Amino acid sequence: MILSTTIHVVVHATEDIAKILSKMNELFSIPKDKFLISQARGHWGNEISLLKVDCDHKESNDLLGRIISLLRTNEKNYLLHSISDSFDEKDNFYIRLDKQDMCNGIISLSDHDSIRIRFKPIKEFNQNNKFRDHVIDLFTKK
Repeated sequence: MILSTTIHVVVHATEDIAKILSKMNELFSIPKDKFLISQARGHWGNEISLLKVDCDHKESNDLLGRIISLLRTNEKNYLLHSISDSFDEKDNFYIRLDKQDMCNGIISLSDHDSIRIRFKPIKEFNQNNKFRDHVIDLFTKK
């Protein structure tokens, strides 16, 4: 169902990039060496690191399942009730996770200083919202 996934993380100079990479590996099974790391300057001239990783079909399906299984029930319900806000016009599914909570081993939603994840569907599932229905099914599965 999922063709690929792209994950973006902004790491501020005061944050431990090694810890973030380690937790991403631990919680999401993404090897640390798979991340592309680039340097940039923030709005106030502060140094930031930009982490990006692309996942293939199998990794993407496993990742979405893992995220859903680790979310608390109230957050799953929130996503289900606002699911249309999580899809764009190309039926990509977006989710934002709390970076600080993830560093503490907790998976939770956040719009502030978050880990941004885009799940791109296989084209054949774009028609008639099949991918959207698949994602909803994953959230409602017991």
